[in-house]
Amino acid sequence: MMTDYEQLAAVADRILDEAEEDDARLAGILDGIDDDIRRELLTSDLLNALQVYYYYFREYPGDLPAERLMLAPASETLRGVLLDEVDIFELVFGVDASGPAIVVTDGEKEYGRFRGAGARKKAEDFVLDELA
Repeated sequence: MMTDYEQLAAVADRILDEAEEDDARLAGILDGIDDDIRRELLTSDLLNALQVYYYYFREYPGDLPAERLMLAPASETLRGVLLDEVDIFELVFGVDASGPAIVVTDGEKEYGRFRGAGARKKAEDFVLDELA
């Protein structure tokens, strides 16, 4: 289902006003809306990648990663957004058909894909324990 852009923008405006720039509050509001509309918003240009990261993982990624994610539209998560660097590897936040993931890559090759609670920590540990 594709929601009309104006309708989707109106929903985004309403929930962003209600959330008052509080990512935890926004995540709670998103939990309560229609699944199809939520999915569209989470991959649109109406939210940013930080809001999507927080929605899925319910954690703050740290200052520099948050800044990077804040500057990227949510639609970029479909291709992947640089979250952080660990040693010579990149942690990339993305959303694919299976949902949100943290991907460990060197920019060319994927070394691991981590999902669910603690995905970022698992990805960091993987780099430090297995690759570095």
